[in-house]
Amino acid sequence: MKQRRSGPIQARSRERKVFAKGPRPRQRAPWRQGLEGVLLLALGVGLLAFLSWLPQRIDALVVVSEAIADLIRGLSQLLEALLGIGAVLLLAALLLVGLIALVSGCVRILRAFSQALTPAAKRSRPQR
Repeated sequence: MKQRRSGPIQARSRERKVFAKGPRPRQRAPWRQGLEGVLLLALGVGLLAFLSWLPQRIDALVVVSEAIADLIRGLSQLLEALLGIGAVLLLAALLLVGLIALVSGCVRILRAFSQALTPAAKRSRPQR
C-alpha cells in the first residue's frame, strides 16, 4: 500500500501545478449566447446607421482639413518650443563652462602665487 504524504496543508496549496489541466470553463447558456448575438447585431446596425447619417450633418472635408491644419499648427508650435528649450539649455551650458573656466583660472593663479612665494629649497625635487 502506498503511503500518502502527510505534509502541511499550506505547503501543498503554495505549490503551483504548471502543466496540470484545470477545470474547463463552463459554456454559456444558449439563451445568453443568443442574447449577446442580438445585442452585438443591434450595436453594429446602430453604428452603421449613425455613420451613414453623419455626413448629412457634418461636412467631412471641412473637418478633415481643419484637423490637418490644427495638426500642422501644433507641430510648428512643438518645434518652436523645442528650439526655445534647446536655446535655454545651450545658454545654461555656456554659463556653466564659463563658471568652471573662471574657478579653474583662479585656482591656477593661486597655485602659481603659492609656488612663487615658497622658498626654492622646498620646490626643488630630485629628478628621476
